[in-house]
Amino acid sequence: MRTKLFFAFLVVIVIALISNLLFEKFMVRDFEDYVSGAKEDKLYWILASVEGCYSDAKWDLVALQDAIHWATMLGFDIRISDDDGNEIISSGSILPNLSPAMRRRMRGIVNFGSAKGEYEQYPLYVEGKEIGTMYARRLGRAGSVDKKEAMFKKRGREFLVMSFAMAGGGAVFMAVIFSLFLSRPLKKMKKAVESFAAGDFSVRVDAASKKDELGRLASSFNFMAEALEREEALRKHLTSNVAHELRTPLSIMKANVEGMIDGVVENRAVGLENLRIETEKLIGLVEGIEDMTKAEASFFSGRKSTDIDLHRFIGGITTKLAPLAAEKGLEMKVKAEKSIHVMSDPDKLERILQNILTNAIKNTGEGGISLDYGTKGDTFFVEVADTGSGIPEDRMDMVFRRFYRGEESAGIGLGLAIVKELVEVMGGSIDLKSRVGEGSTFRVWLPVGGKK
Repeated sequence: MRTKLFFAFLVVIVIALISNLLFEKFMVRDFEDYVSGAKEDKLYWILASVEGCYSDAKWDLVALQDAIHWATMLGFDIRISDDDGNEIISSGSILPNLSPAMRRRMRGIVNFGSAKGEYEQYPLYVEGKEIGTMYARRLGRAGSVDKKEAMFKKRGREFLVMSFAMAGGGAVFMAVIFSLFLSRPLKKMKKAVESFAAGDFSVRVDAASKKDELGRLASSFNFMAEALEREEALRKHLTSNVAHELRTPLSIMKANVEGMIDGVVENRAVGLENLRIETEKLIGLVEGIEDMTKAEASFFSGRKSTDIDLHRFIGGITTKLAPLAAEKGLEMKVKAEKSIHVMSDPDKLERILQNILTNAIKNTGEGGISLDYGTKGDTFFVEVADTGSGIPEDRMDMVFRRFYRGEESAGIGLGLAIVKELVEVMGGSIDLKSRVGEGSTFRVWLPVGGKK
């Protein structure tokens, strides 16, 4: 990429060079056209002045001398002849008639001995009749006019050379700076990808700015790295836990089958019942793994936050789970009635509340379950309290571990683990308060505006 970027700037430099050369050519040509046009304008002015010196079929020599005088000061060597070709007056012939002071002034303007080349002929007309011919050629300037014209051309070329050198040098400098600036983060990302290929998912790329394309690319890369690292850790953890959970029921099933085959288990009905019980445990484990798979899929999905009315949202969930609570004779109620709007992920929030409520229903024998919600600063909370058996203080941290089951738990130990992981993904936290024999209270804290 660095080489391509450098060559791109080099192409810009070449284009700038060609543009400068064309500009210099056109500028000099236009200047020369301007000088030539100014010369033609002066000559036509002189022609008009000379033709104005002829009237009544004769020349006014005094007026003609003044016209030739000014023509000479304008830088022209002039000769005037009549229609028969006889010379009437010239620039050289008027000099003796000038005062010494005037001659000095004119010598400071023009160089009388510098006229070279052939005369250009200009016919003179008065009222459509040719009255003679004016011969003109340029005189060298004794002053600085010619030098200024030459200096203008020289300075113009020098300016173009300097501007090209500055533009070209600046382009080369910027090419080096930009190639280093753009290629450095890409090199870091390349090394990170190579580390990924080697199995190291802990590598992250520094995002100097999240506003430009490289910053957004780095942020997306880090999100991908985080997702892959979490997925790899979950995969290893899940494989180990599933193998452990499958071993016990399969061992029991194998023992019962071998016992029936060997005749150790005489009552085949008892053996089959044991097989049925263990099979149901396996089915429950598979269902729990499916739930966990769906939850993990949501871990890696994009963070979509929408406006949620907590009163209506929680009411919908309690209505859906109310029949399950009614089967056990439990009362389910929502304490708060005010409408609170927050920005959050509805799918993840629904799964969190469903898992907590389902766990509360399973572990509550009598009494009921209450829900509450509210806001504090830039966070909001949803609280689920039950009148169940409660959790010993030394086991409160363990209930959020995968496949952990209490002594009287009817589940497989995945519901609360999924809840904690989802809450952390959403940028929140979960608190647990419980007393044995009195019940448990789970409070989930989440950002009001969604995870940033």
